[in-house]
Amino acid sequence: MKRYHKPSPAKLNLGLHILGRWPEGYHILETLIYPYPYLYDDIEVKVLPGKNRLELRTTGLYIPESDENYLYTTYKVLAQQLASPLPALEVWIHKRIPISAGLGGGSSNAGTFLRILSELVEPPLTLEFLHKVAARIGSDVPFFLYNRPMLAKDTGTVLEPFELSLEGYQVFVLTPPVPCSTKHIYRALRPTQWSRIPIEPILRQPISEWRHQLRNDLELVSFQIYPTLLCWKMELYAAGAIYASMNGSGSSLYGIFPA
Repeated sequence: MKRYHKPSPAKLNLGLHILGRWPEGYHILETLIYPYPYLYDDIEVKVLPGKNRLELRTTGLYIPESDENYLYTTYKVLAQQLASPLPALEVWIHKRIPISAGLGGGSSNAGTFLRILSELVEPPLTLEFLHKVAARIGSDVPFFLYNRPMLAKDTGTVLEPFELSLEGYQVFVLTPPVPCSTKHIYRALRPTQWSRIPIEPILRQPISEWRHQLRNDLELVSFQIYPTLLCWKMELYAAGAIYASMNGSGSSLYGIFPA
């Protein structure tokens, strides 16, 4: 039986500016999503006899039973978009990326699983098609089809390659034991808290200039609900970070340090 294995990496959000909101309620944002391959889940897929069946086994960090695993959703959405049966699969995932921490673990699992599924069907699926499928699963999922920094716009699904490298720096990621709900954070965010400033010109400045210009607008809500997160951010600066930020909607934070 054929087996496929891929690492499913975490991501960093370098800035997250809210520019506005669509009439249906979705926020218009800009953020630079950066691969963080040093923290990853493992996904292994084995092809079984039959069709349209997914057996999932998880190890590592606990996934709450109330959360539908993104792999089931990915399998179902791809089958719907192809309008044809998928091979039966046994999937094992070993979780290392903390849950509800803004590191994109579930989205990464979905994007990585999509890339594996694209190798199992004929004719091969195009990246454009996979991107459209990924956008139906979650706003961060399309990013994980690529292996490079991407400037994410609109609701996060419009991606543009962006030349930026953190080589020559040390990135320290910490995750306080505070699970943050992305939906609740966005719902609590008020228009007066939006940056409304395009992010690209700031990203092109030296990282040492980011501290007072590059924002994560979601911090304003998360720090109000969980003040200890602000304390951890200040600790990163006190330890010598030239830039520190909450990652996504939290609770993880990161600091960029000189090498």
